[in-house]
Amino acid sequence: MKALYTAATGMAAQQHRIENISNNLANVSTVGYKKSRENFEDLLYQQLSTSSAGQGTTRASNLEIGSGVRLASVSRNFNNGDLQQSGNQMDVALVGRGFFVIQTPDGREFYTRNGQFGTNANGELVTQSGNLVSPGISLPNDANYIQIDEDGTVSAIYNSSPDPLVLGSIQIADFINPAGLRAMGGNMFSATPQSGTAIYLNPQDGYAVRQGFLESSNVDVAEELVNMITAQRAFELTSKAVESADQTMQIVNNLKR
Repeated sequence: MKALYTAATGMAAQQHRIENISNNLANVSTVGYKKSRENFEDLLYQQLSTSSAGQGTTRASNLEIGSGVRLASVSRNFNNGDLQQSGNQMDVALVGRGFFVIQTPDGREFYTRNGQFGTNANGELVTQSGNLVSPGISLPNDANYIQIDEDGTVSAIYNSSPDPLVLGSIQIADFINPAGLRAMGGNMFSATPQSGTAIYLNPQDGYAVRQGFLESSNVDVAEELVNMITAQRAFELTSKAVESADQTMQIVNNLKR
């Protein structure tokens, strides 16, 4: 029975791996998506009893049999993706560390790397799902051009005036442990005790906002396909172990007849 359980844990682990790889591949074209990686750990070991022979001497190794594997965690890779020029003045890409800060209608604060912004009916800078871009910037509808500087400053350009009208600055936040953020869907993350509280950055903290660009996902399709094949082969091998254990038990049962 132990062999059946141990092999079954391997099948379950590889199934989780395939599901995670499938999610990465499904989001290969999602703006600002960060790929995730599964981390496994071995289970408790069974200590086998030793015979009387050799008592009082030091053995070269312990007699231990493992109990299988389990999914320990899923970590997210926050490396920057490639920049793609969009030509839209409302699109921005964040280079370096940090996240755009998003405010939902119910007052919650989320974080994203997706800079596909636009305006709502009130002229406010919002995400594609309608959430406000913090700290809340209203854009005039009579401006000839909206300029977003590398430090996140948003200005309105008028042909009648040589000086831009500063409207506000896009807020950028970072975390001590970004891997501890919780994915909420919709390209958004929320803070957790594992990530720590948000640290609001200044322009000199090592980030740059690029207007007219979008950050593509950091998923490497070739790498994910290789990982998919490896996971499939590992799943097949563990299923063979289940079959072998089942056949062994059948032989043992037939010995009684």
